[in-house]
Amino acid sequence: MTKNDSLPVATYTDPKFFALEQRHIFSQTWAFAGFIEELKEEGDFLTVQAGLNNIVVILGADSQLLAFHNRCRHRGTQLVSGKGNTRGKLVCPYHDWTYNSQGELKSLPKQKQEFAGIDKACYKLTPANVGIWRGMIWAHPDINAMSLAQWFAPISPPSWPSRCRVTC
Repeated sequence: MTKNDSLPVATYTDPKFFALEQRHIFSQTWAFAGFIEELKEEGDFLTVQAGLNNIVVILGADSQLLAFHNRCRHRGTQLVSGKGNTRGKLVCPYHDWTYNSQGELKSLPKQKQEFAGIDKACYKLTPANVGIWRGMIWAHPDINAMSLAQWFAPISPPSWPSRCRVTC
């Protein structure tokens, strides 16, 4: 390519190219979820689409942010959408599996008849990564992803005042 060349039009319009971007770029990076001011009370949540992953971010006890893949462990149904308050629980609209705000499976209908012997501890919501940078909430589908501070390090010069540094 020369200096004035651009990418072929198909890279902007081809659904196959978009699917590749979703899988290999946007599903493997930090996604802006919202502003910290949006989560004021324990149980407040917001959701964000991070590539192919929908993530729910919840303000937990002691003002700690928690993030989970926003899907029921039973059939993969999305638990919540947009913003709101969990009121201490996330209930799957499909089969009523109920999780607490820490992602633990607490109840499921007909457990004795249909799920006898199930170990609820094995069906916690899948954790995701969450961090705060300059008042903005960011989520990453991979709990073991590079820290948000490391991700933003190239644009966070050490000469900036301490009140502007990355917080996670």
